Amino acid sequence: MTIGFTLRAATSASALGLLLATHLAAAQNHEDHSSHAAPIASVAAGAALTEGVITRVDARSGKLTIRHGEIANLGMPPMSMVFGLKDPALAQTLQPGTKVVFRVEDTGGGNLLITHIEAVTP
Repeated sequence: MTIGFTLRAATSASALGLLLATHLAAAQNHEDHSSHAAPIASVAAGAALTEGVITRVDARSGKLTIRHGEIANLGMPPMSMVFGLKDPALAQTLQPGTKVVFRVEDTGGGNLLITHIEAVTP
């Protein structure tokens, strides 16, 4: 009888340990995802978007001036600057003061082009 009791106790302890480990792993995973200040969708896997505010629209040339946060994929600190649009017609649909998330690519020679942009709704 002692062997049966010990075996059941050991099995229960193992199951409890496994359950606790699973719960802790799930909690850690949740903490990792909830630590971001604002969740941002990606255009493609690994393609982080940058937050910014449009300060000027030049519809004729298809360019935007944006006050933006860090652009991680280019190693660029927060600042205001002018960007061309991959689709210049989008300049017709955007207004100064609009909060946006966008993706910028260096197309060579220091030419920075917005390849994706979307307005952020409050």
